[in-house]
Amino acid sequence: MSKLFNQYKSLKEKDNEKVYLFKSGIFYIAIDEDAQFLSNTIGFKLTNLNETTKKCGFPVSRIDYYKKIFDIGNINYELIEKSQVNVDLKNNDLNKLITNLSNLDFDNITYKQAFEILQNASNKIKQICNY
Repeated sequence: MSKLFNQYKSLKEKDNEKVYLFKSGIFYIAIDEDAQFLSNTIGFKLTNLNETTKKCGFPVSRIDYYKKIFDIGNINYELIEKSQVNVDLKNNDLNKLITNLSNLDFDNITYKQAFEILQNASNKIKQICNY
């Protein structure tokens, strides 16, 4: 989560007035000062992200409800759908795929094997890009 926290800090430096909600799995979470603000304003329960940082959140399925609450309360917020953590994970998976492909001996495989390798690589790329 340190990469997420670093992204949060970077965003807060650009616009400290916004509440940033990060999509994390099936939840949107707010961290640090934003979590404290939402806890005080809306009553979200705070939990520990780590020893020094608090978080709070709600299920992604409730986003329309909370958008209304934020709008009624004039809360300036931004949804961060793809965090830097996800970008790093994608890059890591793509690097593994590239390494695996570059280690193949294409001079010693059949056309069928080459086709299957390319088809599997294509499917893996689609999977990686649709986190």
